Amino acid sequence: MRYPVNYECLMNKITPLATSQYQPQKSTFSWLLRTPFIIVVVFLLALIPRATQGQFVTVDEAFHWFNRSERFLEAVRTGDYAATNVIGHPGVTTMWLGATGVLIHNGLVAAGLVDGADPALFRWLLRLPVALVTAFCVAVVYGLLVRLVDLRIALIAVLFWATEPFLVAHSQLLHLDALLTSFINVALLAALVAFLANPPDVQQRIDWGALVLAGIATGLALLTKSPSIILVPMIGLIAVASGWRIFAHRGSRTVRELFASWLVVGGALWACGGIAMTTWFALWPALWVNLGGAIDRIVHQATSEGGSPHGWGNFFWGQTVDDPGPFFYVAVLALRTTPWMLFGLVLGLVGVLMAWRQKGVRMPYVVGLLAIFVLLFAGTLTFLPKKFDRYLLPIFPVLCLFAAAGWVWLFDTVRQWFATRRSVSEHALQLQGRMLLMAGLVLLTVNLVWYHPYAIVYYNPLFGGGGVAARILPIGWGEGYEQVGAYISAQPDGRDRPVASWFEPVLDPFVKQAVVPLDWVFKSGRVDYAVLYIDQIQRGNVPEAITYLREQFTPIHTVVIHGIEYAYIYQLPQPVSNPVEATFGDAISFRGYDLDTSAIRASGHLTITLHWQALDVVPQDYMLFAHVLDAQGNQVVQVDVPPGGARAPSSTWQPQHYVTSVQRVPVPADLPSGTYWVALGLYDPTTFVRLPFAVVPPPNAPDDGPNVFFLAPFTLE
Repeated sequence: MRYPVNYECLMNKITPLATSQYQPQKSTFSWLLRTPFIIVVVFLLALIPRATQGQFVTVDEAFHWFNRSERFLEAVRTGDYAATNVIGHPGVTTMWLGATGVLIHNGLVAAGLVDGADPALFRWLLRLPVALVTAFCVAVVYGLLVRLVDLRIALIAVLFWATEPFLVAHSQLLHLDALLTSFINVALLAALVAFLANPPDVQQRIDWGALVLAGIATGLALLTKSPSIILVPMIGLIAVASGWRIFAHRGSRTVRELFASWLVVGGALWACGGIAMTTWFALWPALWVNLGGAIDRIVHQATSEGGSPHGWGNFFWGQTVDDPGPFFYVAVLALRTTPWMLFGLVLGLVGVLMAWRQKGVRMPYVVGLLAIFVLLFAGTLTFLPKKFDRYLLPIFPVLCLFAAAGWVWLFDTVRQWFATRRSVSEHALQLQGRMLLMAGLVLLTVNLVWYHPYAIVYYNPLFGGGGVAARILPIGWGEGYEQVGAYISAQPDGRDRPVASWFEPVLDPFVKQAVVPLDWVFKSGRVDYAVLYIDQIQRGNVPEAITYLREQFTPIHTVVIHGIEYAYIYQLPQPVSNPVEATFGDAISFRGYDLDTSAIRASGHLTITLHWQALDVVPQDYMLFAHVLDAQGNQVVQVDVPPGGARAPSSTWQPQHYVTSVQRVPVPADLPSGTYWVALGLYDPTTFVRLPFAVVPPPNAPDDGPNVFFLAPFTLE
């Protein structure tokens, strides 16, 4: 059972450690067992948005983590444990979870339950274990928070964590930062419960169940990414705070009793470290065979890559830079939080200041320690040259807690005002509180649904949303490429030649043809489409290709997601042997042609390759006539076909699109020797009226009526 605590203000609400009254609490795990329904609901609320996000592929997944997971699994299967030292992050938890997804996929395929050739399903199953683990951590954190804070604060905090778009976006990916965030916060809160949840006058100072959880979570965090090293000083500081609290509330205890209590705290700290190291060692097979090599790789990764600017450059406040500088994460915090989070943080700060002024109320240990973590983590990132918004992710759950405390403080302040100035019953106030909570949950849900499946595209509308963010922060981690692929694949010529793109492996799953580097745009006739992506433009990667495409061509399609222009698709014209600058009507440009007569004698046909461009919307399906005439103007052959071929009728041509069609015109193989002409034109098949064409025929061309274009004559021997 829970014992009442005499809260006086926000800080008392945030933690019972803010008051002089302490009551024993039940252990963490017994509380979890007593409230399975709440835990399950929190888990599902966190899981659903994490497991149902979009099918885009991030840059790091495409370049690294999908492949690394399969390599890791193969190394474990074959007993090549040294090969599990894949990368120095070290990313072991990510690869274990990705490998689990591979095993699930293979099992379902073997059972005949799913299609093994479905790449989208394969990617979803690789990511699913990450979504499950991160959602589970949200539920675990709720069980920990109720040991430390008012239940209302705990509930609102995990609702924020479950629905903050920035947290949701990364928790669906096979990557590092959401897992790091989950494990760090579980470790911190479990350590706070272990060392500080019980009052200092209780003999059982340590919550050993929470201590074990803190050790395991610390080990998992260390297996994920090197910034988790912050847990070493933080958990040590929590233990020191516990020892200080014992001294501050020593009462009549003797020095021997105090020393014994400190020994228990010290022993618990060592035990936590031992559990963390055991977890770290047990789950990384590379440590079993080459401990020194694995540690060297971690150190090298942290010092060389983490201590250097990104190789592809960075972007901040409209400028391409190497190091965005000290204000980068301030902008990230402003733009990556929701308005209700920011408002809650402001309210929380007001509550802290008011509580600090009250006599007898001191800064609680829990809030102080978590604030130290936020400042230490964010401050360290600020001084490192390599910066990305996702690196700040681990402080967001703590900010969710502070924001929740701010909202509860506001509610209690308003409730107290109504209670003292208006005749409102306590029951009515409680009912209003529940209604506000439900309304808040609806707001959080609607916001997520609105941005589904692109939670990663969310930017705070209070500061201008995505439009402003695109001018301040680097944007684009692969989202939108799936729309690029869908658009190109839907084009009649969308599978003919390769696509040139930055981040080739990111686009590759979504197109049928090959994806080649962007500088292939300078290889005439080698690619049909080229893609410029927002992140590449911001960082200025392959600048000569950016300049060339922007100055020479107009995008045929722009991928826009929630107001942000993510990708520009350009269609590159194929080289023309006989260029022409003329138009049929107002909407169709005739760019030129290629004429091949080499097969007339052998197989009885000539091949005409026609190059068109739609200048505007083409209102209907026109027909192309091709007349083969001899020198006297006698018609030898006539064909009537769609100008773009059967798969691309002219009504489907989109403005600025290039259309290339190959027309095989049958001709008698035994045509007499001599000079022949090919006359082309477009006409309305319902009225047989030819489209206007302003080019004057050659002076020696035969007469084939108005609005006709003559190809260069050819001679048959």
